[in-house]
Amino acid sequence: MTQTDSKPAALLSIRGLRTSFGGTEVLHGVDLDILPGEVLTLIGESGSGKSVLARSILGLAGKNARTTGEILFGGRNLLELTQPEIHAMRGGDIGIIVQDAMAALNPMRTIGYQLCETIAYRHPDYRNSSESKAKLIASGRVKELAVEFLKRVGITAPEKRMTSYAHQLSGGMRQRVMIALALVGAPKLLIADEPTTALDVVVQREILKQLREIVKSDSMSMLLVTHDLHLARDVADRVTVMYAGHILETGPVPRVLPNPSHPYTEGLLNAMPDMESEKGTLQPIKGEIPPPDKLGHGCPFAGRCPLTRVQCRMELPAMQPVEEGWSSRCMEAHCRPADLTDAFKNQELKRDRNVVRNLDKSDKIARSVEEDLQVEGVAAAADMQTVQTEDEHDGEPLVTADIPKHCYYIRKGFFGRRKPWNVLEDIQISIDRGEVVGLVGESGCGKSSLARLMLGLARPTAGSVIFDGTPYPEPRSKPWRAQRPLAQMIYQDPFSCFDERLTVLEQVAEPLMVHKGMTAEQAQVVALRVLKASGLPEHHAVKRPGVMSGGQLQRAAIARAIIMKPKLLVCDEPVASLDVSIQAQVLELLNELRRATGMSMLFVSHNLNVVRYICDRVIVMYLGRIVEEGPVNEVFHHPVHPYTRLLTACTPGADGRIINIYPQGSMPSPIERPAGCVFANRCPLAGARCLKEVPELDDFGENRKIACFEAERAARLDAIYESACAAQRQKTPSVNTIEEAA
Repeated sequence: MTQTDSKPAALLSIRGLRTSFGGTEVLHGVDLDILPGEVLTLIGESGSGKSVLARSILGLAGKNARTTGEILFGGRNLLELTQPEIHAMRGGDIGIIVQDAMAALNPMRTIGYQLCETIAYRHPDYRNSSESKAKLIASGRVKELAVEFLKRVGITAPEKRMTSYAHQLSGGMRQRVMIALALVGAPKLLIADEPTTALDVVVQREILKQLREIVKSDSMSMLLVTHDLHLARDVADRVTVMYAGHILETGPVPRVLPNPSHPYTEGLLNAMPDMESEKGTLQPIKGEIPPPDKLGHGCPFAGRCPLTRVQCRMELPAMQPVEEGWSSRCMEAHCRPADLTDAFKNQELKRDRNVVRNLDKSDKIARSVEEDLQVEGVAAAADMQTVQTEDEHDGEPLVTADIPKHCYYIRKGFFGRRKPWNVLEDIQISIDRGEVVGLVGESGCGKSSLARLMLGLARPTAGSVIFDGTPYPEPRSKPWRAQRPLAQMIYQDPFSCFDERLTVLEQVAEPLMVHKGMTAEQAQVVALRVLKASGLPEHHAVKRPGVMSGGQLQRAAIARAIIMKPKLLVCDEPVASLDVSIQAQVLELLNELRRATGMSMLFVSHNLNVVRYICDRVIVMYLGRIVEEGPVNEVFHHPVHPYTRLLTACTPGADGRIINIYPQGSMPSPIERPAGCVFANRCPLAGARCLKEVPELDDFGENRKIACFEAERAARLDAIYESACAAQRQKTPSVNTIEEAA
């Protein structure tokens, strides 16, 4: 028997799949196989057709979608099934986990009811039962089964969560509930569409590890749709790369990702920061995915590929075998890797020069417009305070915060009294002129609240924030409005920051009209140059936000933030929802803006790879307190605080074995803040003192600060772990725990 003959039959086999909407085809003859027990990841930028392919399998592409070809599952062509048959298969033999759990869960029903309802209709023991579904949902045995599913996906206190609603759960818990709902039908195939995109690295790692273990233990297969190559490397067995509705490369993860054969896969890898990337080394892929109705007859990537030949634009290459089980749709596959790297670098150097040149031009135009305004007798900013030069504050930080506490309030009952709870405690932070400071931590730790205080959008309950030598004025006051141009913010969701009724150009020009007194025509001349410097082509400037992609709109948001030449730019998760290549473009743009303008930045993110790439210094927060602070390379390469070590171990692509020694648990509620160290319940080194006393943020070596009673031992946590593992391998009974190994 040959090796080919011994290959197991595919659980799912897709052949010649074409999906179109109206007269526009978005999937162009896709071929794909998923083997039993295999985790296959589908990667590519937004608009590549990943989600359309995943949803086409279950007939969920849309009412106007027309799908042809073959989708063979268990010997049946899913495209030939009737609506009742395909409906019975959804949630049964094939389960799906969607990206936005909040939108998928019913806000009017408890988590327990939704699980019981799904069990009554989808569980193998009940789906064909003649018993009343209403009685099944209310029965004790179904409720017990629902609790077991919650336990299986790692939800703590599952009995309590049964009575909770979706809005009362964290993002990680909601995603775990979605996984539990998908597992109810005992599926053979699980489709996970970006299941951890908006989650913190710790929660993301826990969920993906648990999901892979469930898939492998139950002999299921999984199709994981993602744009994160590091995540694919950690979870998947095989990878398939999509672009503009075509499969460009497919093969084993250990072979493809370290040394891809297709230029597009290489471009995605070059665009992703990691713990070793140096500033300025990312190479974003130039351009964007062409619309489906604009594709030519050749390779869809030809317009962005630095190795394009005439033949590439004339015909679509067939999949070329690279190795056994590895193929690529490229005539240059593995031919010129050195030339490919140089070509991408040359593209990026050219783009960088254009950014600086356009910034210089926009600066000259702005000065010219202001001179015209002065000649006309128009006050550029009548109520703006005189901005002191940098020399007058030489050596002083741009912004400092000393916040003993900052409170939010809750009210029990309609007539109940307001009760304060501390969202921030003992915060001392400063940002030097021209410095980029990272702020990392899990959701709910107070990062965004601190960012708003540093920006002057709110006043702390106790303490003060000093900006450029003076305290922030009272919010919404006239001096506060005059100071707004000097401190700007880039938000995570650009779609919620723009008015759908106005063009992007009009909205980017608006601050110049408000603060500089320019006319609409004058402001739009300057705005157009700044948009171009931000990498947004001129033809996009006259569009409204609703027809633009997330990456395009984020560039417009950056342009609007920098058009007033701020001294401080606060970036709150600015690349969290962007594709790999667009993320790299935005990061490189921020790097260029920093070099060209000398502005300071506060960069808030849960992506440690991104923070390490762009920041000079990093501050680690947990439950409203700073636990570690120092130069970004030292903190991430040699973390001291146990929480920082947990974050670095959970980063996609990192060695996460040390996570095994951490106790299971989650961040406590800030409303019920623990008496001692905020991380004590999850710390492998916590002692009796940690449960009673709060450690102060003290110096630890040069330029480092740590809030930990066990800082010396924590600095040796990796060595302690290795010692314990070595002792266990030798089966030495006297050294079984981390405490004994220390």
